[in-house]
Amino acid sequence: MKVLGIQVGHNSSVCLYDDNKLIYYNQEERLSKLKKFGGLPTCCLEQVKNISPKVDVAIATGYDPIYISSLVADQLYKLKIIEKYKLVYFLFNSHHLMHATKSYFSSGFKDATIFVIDGRGSQYIMNDGTTGYETSSVFTINYPNEFKTIFKTIYKKIETGKVHPVFENKLPTIDSDTIFKIQSFHDLGHFYSAVSTYFGWNNEEGKLMGLSAYGKSNSKIKKMMSQNDFFEKHSINNKYIINEKEDLAFETQNYFENNFFKLIDKYKDLNKNIIISGGTGLNVVNNYKLKKYFKDNNIYVDPLCGDEGNSIAACQHYLYRSQKNDNFEKVKSLYLGPTYDFKITENIKNSSTEEVVQLLTKNEIVALYQNKAEAGPRALGNRSLLMNPSIVNGKNIMNTLKGREFFRPLACCVLEEYANEWFDMDYSPDMMYAAQAKDKTKKLAPSIVHVDNTCRIQTVNKNQNPKLYEILHLFNKQTNIPILMNTSFNLKGQPIVETPEDAVSVLKDSKFKYVFFANEDKLLTIC
Repeated sequence: MKVLGIQVGHNSSVCLYDDNKLIYYNQEERLSKLKKFGGLPTCCLEQVKNISPKVDVAIATGYDPIYISSLVADQLYKLKIIEKYKLVYFLFNSHHLMHATKSYFSSGFKDATIFVIDGRGSQYIMNDGTTGYETSSVFTINYPNEFKTIFKTIYKKIETGKVHPVFENKLPTIDSDTIFKIQSFHDLGHFYSAVSTYFGWNNEEGKLMGLSAYGKSNSKIKKMMSQNDFFEKHSINNKYIINEKEDLAFETQNYFENNFFKLIDKYKDLNKNIIISGGTGLNVVNNYKLKKYFKDNNIYVDPLCGDEGNSIAACQHYLYRSQKNDNFEKVKSLYLGPTYDFKITENIKNSSTEEVVQLLTKNEIVALYQNKAEAGPRALGNRSLLMNPSIVNGKNIMNTLKGREFFRPLACCVLEEYANEWFDMDYSPDMMYAAQAKDKTKKLAPSIVHVDNTCRIQTVNKNQNPKLYEILHLFNKQTNIPILMNTSFNLKGQPIVETPEDAVSVLKDSKFKYVFFANEDKLLTIC
């Protein structure tokens, strides 16, 4: 049976399961070239049609039932992917449930407590008759019987397979000064986004996280944040004109972490296994601190925790409900994108990993393009820009070439077997943690160490990414540094490159010179 999953709206995506095997996944932004595309993923659906002209059932999920209902079935019928409208189902019961479902089946845990926090989830009718949205949710998988008594007032069993809610916080859409209390768990993701928007960074919360390291504790801003109208209309009131923007970023990150910790602490004893999902799971600074603080729990942060993962969740939710088992393929790797034929002929020559490493040791930047693109926002060696981390001003060079702000940190990839010698962490294959750098890292690889002494790391082993591992291994032999700066192959405001032609286009529009197409062992040079 072929089951099509569709995430409509923010970070839209499409996936296809065939006889319980995931055979297709892509994000609309990679094809439309509109970063974080929100809407109907028509380009992905057209790509699916070339792979599988017909599907047996389509499952759509998103925020707005009316919007989805009016578009999805019509588009699928127009493309002749389905023959009957009745083969299209819509999952409106809970956006957060989709996050929880996807993250649970990827975690490998048999049971767990799942924390989902994002900007906003599905719409609900509140107790007073007004509308509201999910903001924070806690779900459990097979939690112990004794906790059913403790949480009987908020526990409700619904027909969702294994995943059940035990805590749901909803954000009213009406103006209110009274519900936003600094000591509560309300609206963490939405507030973080609101401060980001205050800086002019709409849907770019990672910039706020990067800037926070440049700030310090500020009693004036703390006092402002303790006042209810600071949160009015789920944004920063115009009367709060804050000049110390680095300190505002610091206090926002601090507020976010403190309240996130309170929520985890309240429910951590439900299960030893903890799963983090929703868009706030991309806050790698918070993730690292959670892992260190709750060391008695097993913590899994879903690397596909944003809305782009919900097309997979829709399929998995349907398959579990219809089959009464979870015998479908779980998503363990992020290398999920389609593959493309290589047709580049100009400015290209035969090459090798040895030549790539020679360029890197000469402080050249080399883009690495191979196999399937990574799902989600992290480049993990298939669509990456690589650079020697020992260049003292390397961060400034890379940020300038990509058109990024000076304060934004750069990530790295490191040989897994050496990770613990250079960072306070030995395993992070998906770049979900900003680990503390050790003294020799600051000395020998300064361009990847942020001002707060952290770096978002990707640990690499031979099975995970053989070509990237080989490049790191040879670079280490040449320099005694098992690390390379690793950032996404794109320019400011653009999604990660998708096709070989996209890679060439970025070089032509920038000052980057080299792309190594690893599958073909060819190097493209534009000077």
